[in-house]
Amino acid sequence: MKDRDEPISLTDYDQQWARLFSEEKEILSRALGPWLIGPIEHFGSTAVPGLLAKPVIDIMAPVESLEESQDAIGAVQSLGC
Repeated sequence: MKDRDEPISLTDYDQQWARLFSEEKEILSRALGPWLIGPIEHFGSTAVPGLLAKPVIDIMAPVESLEESQDAIGAVQSLGC
């Protein structure tokens, strides 16, 4: 995690971001399958081709509720995330 006082850097769009998201999506889909209620999505500035962005790939994994998906936290932590 970045230090709150560390400046945010922006960079030109990188075509590798879509591939990196796809790879993470596959890993997360296997780990989070029992809790997912929809597709894992790539959102934020790195998801928009051509957009200047902070080089952080934002990923959203939809679940029914935080309460019902508590065990999903451990599943992701076991991946080293």
